[in-house]
Amino acid sequence: MPEDINIIISNLIEKLKLGTLISEPVRVMGGLLNRMYKVNTSSGTYAAKHLNPEVMKRKNAKENHILAEKIANIAKNNGINCIPAKIINGTVLHEIEENYFLIFDWFEGRSIHEDEITIEHVKKVATLLAKIHNIDFGEIKNECRLGNELSEVDWDFYISKVENEKIKELLINKKEYLIELDKKATIARKDISNNLVVSHRDMDLPNILWNADNIPTIIDWESSGVVNPCEELLETAWDWSGGQDYFDDKKFHCFVNTYKENGGDLNDLNKAIYANFKNKAGWLEYNLKRVCKLECLDDEEQKLGEKEAVRVINEIIMFYDILNNFKEQI
Repeated sequence: MPEDINIIISNLIEKLKLGTLISEPVRVMGGLLNRMYKVNTSSGTYAAKHLNPEVMKRKNAKENHILAEKIANIAKNNGINCIPAKIINGTVLHEIEENYFLIFDWFEGRSIHEDEITIEHVKKVATLLAKIHNIDFGEIKNECRLGNELSEVDWDFYISKVENEKIKELLINKKEYLIELDKKATIARKDISNNLVVSHRDMDLPNILWNADNIPTIIDWESSGVVNPCEELLETAWDWSGGQDYFDDKKFHCFVNTYKENGGDLNDLNKAIYANFKNKAGWLEYNLKRVCKLECLDDEEQKLGEKEAVRVINEIIMFYDILNNFKEQI
């Protein structure tokens, strides 16, 4: 695939009548799921997102991507700084040679690293999240499939399949803990499932770009769906408090308080702590599938899966060690 991707993108640009390539597409590093390319053509500069071929084999994958871009457009029309995919020939999803792409206008901005997070960043992202949660998405809420998952992971299956010794040992040592969290998460998510909003669901550091004026713009809406507002609040506050690299309780509390001050809903906060495990378990399971080559494009993706699997297991341990102690404070 890597050696053919330039030809595929060139053919796609021609098919979509976006001009002629001025230079070869340049891979933009950083994505954990899809692959992004900067494309310079005679008509402008674009970002071509090559959607993960293994993910696109899933049932409803194409419909979910189309719906996500509808959500992004509604958010933009309601004053949220974001970048929806371009609608070309009546659609946002473009297929060529069994590959699927989204095309975006190129945006000059950058994501920040964990050690660059300031209180100003925290307040701006928390305000954005509260605003999104207060948007009326209308009937589109009933179309969302993502966010209602309640299945529990078969950890023994992955223990039997994983060949990476470090990951296998981590899974064996933490299996009972993961099972316990999964069961608590199922109960908690059921308890708060009557309070759902449509949202981005993945507003971590790589998915927010900052321009020269330090104004945030949200990208990568493909995880959009329904979510309990407190569940997403905790996940996003965690990410913008350092997440797995460190934890800054001042940033965490600032995020929660700013969200509340901007009309955010805190009613389900304690139950959402456990419900949040479903998100982490889902991402961990997907990366275990990469590790086992059950859903894996190539060696690069398998190595990324190995790195992410270890990171997420350690993050889960840290997340619950810290947030269980914050129940009475938040």
